[in-house]
Amino acid sequence: MRGYLFSGCLFFCCLAMALTVMTPSAAHADSSKFSRTVTAVDPVTLQGQGLTITLWGVRPVLSPAIELKALDLMDNLIDGSPVSCQAVGGTSTHVVARCNSARGDDLGLSLLNHGFVVVDRRQNVDSVPSYLEAQQAARHNAEGIWKQVVKSDSGMSQGMRMLLSVLPVAAVLLMMFIILFRLKSLETQQKEEFEQTRSKETQLLAREKHVLASTLEGELAGNKNRIEAFLTIYRDMLANLKSTTETPKYKQAGDIVQKHPALSKAVFEASVSKLSLLDMKLAARLSKLYAALPMEQEYINIEPGVPLESAVALVEKVIRDAEIFVQPLTDAIAALEGVMTSSRTEKS
Repeated sequence: MRGYLFSGCLFFCCLAMALTVMTPSAAHADSSKFSRTVTAVDPVTLQGQGLTITLWGVRPVLSPAIELKALDLMDNLIDGSPVSCQAVGGTSTHVVARCNSARGDDLGLSLLNHGFVVVDRRQNVDSVPSYLEAQQAARHNAEGIWKQVVKSDSGMSQGMRMLLSVLPVAAVLLMMFIILFRLKSLETQQKEEFEQTRSKETQLLAREKHVLASTLEGELAGNKNRIEAFLTIYRDMLANLKSTTETPKYKQAGDIVQKHPALSKAVFEASVSKLSLLDMKLAARLSKLYAALPMEQEYINIEPGVPLESAVALVEKVIRDAEIFVQPLTDAIAALEGVMTSSRTEKS
C-alpha cells in the first residue's frame, strides 16, 4: 500500500514540474506582437514591408460590392498609419494575426460590425465572444451581406399566398405586374452592376498603382539611406586624411575603398512589367535612374606607399560619385509619394 502511495505522489510531482516548465514557453509563444505599415489587398489580407497578414477569426464573403465596401473601410481605419498586431500563427512571411489600427480599432471586429465579413468557424472564435456578438448584431440590423440574407429569407407573405389562392384573376394580374417590375428591376440592376464593375476596375487599378508606387518608394528610400550612410563614412575618412594631427590609417597597413554604396534593384526589376501603371514620364525617369545605379561591388586598395594627395583625390571622387544620386533619388521618392496620394484619392 505504501508503495502505491509513493508511486502516485511521485507521478503527480513529475506532472506538476512538467507543467511548470512548459507553461512559460507556451505563454512566450503567444506573445508575438509587432507593428507594420500595411495596405489592404482584400477584406482579410494586409501586405507591407515584405509581410503578408491574414486577419484572424474572419473570412470574406463572395460579393464584389461588399468587398469594395470592406476595402474602403480598411483604408479609412488604417489611414496610412502602422497597425499593431498579435500573431497567432503562420510563418515568418505570412502570419495570421489580430490587428488594431493606430486609433485602436480591431480591424476584424470592425469588419464584422459592418457585415463586410463573417466569422471563420474553422478557428476558435468562441475564445473571443465579441466577434460572435458583432456578427449577431450585424445580422439583426441587416448590415452588409446580412441585408441580402434577410431579404432572401423573407419570401412571399402568407397573406399574398391566400390572395392568390382566392382570387386567381387578381393573382394573374399581380404576377404580370411583378414580372414587369422584375424586368425593370433587372434592367436597373444590370446598369448598377455595370457601374459597380467599372468602378471596381478603376479602384483596383488605383490600388495596384498605389502598391507599385509604395514598393518602389520603399526601395528607393532604402537606397538613399545607404548612400547617406556611405557618404558619412567616407566624409569622415576624408577628414582623417586631411587632418594634420593624425597619421592616415592607410599609411600604417594600407586600406580599402569601396567605389560606390551597395544598392538594391530587386523590386524595380520585378515590377518592370507594371511600370505602365505610372505616368509615362515618371516610368521613363525611374528606368533611367535605376539603369544609372551601380550594381556590382568594386573596391580599391590604397597601399601605404600611395601619396597622400592621391589618396585624398580618390576618396573625394568616391564621395562625388555617390552624391550624384542623392537629388535624383529624392525627386523620384517625392514623385512616387505624389502617386500614392493621388491613387489613395482615386480609391476613395
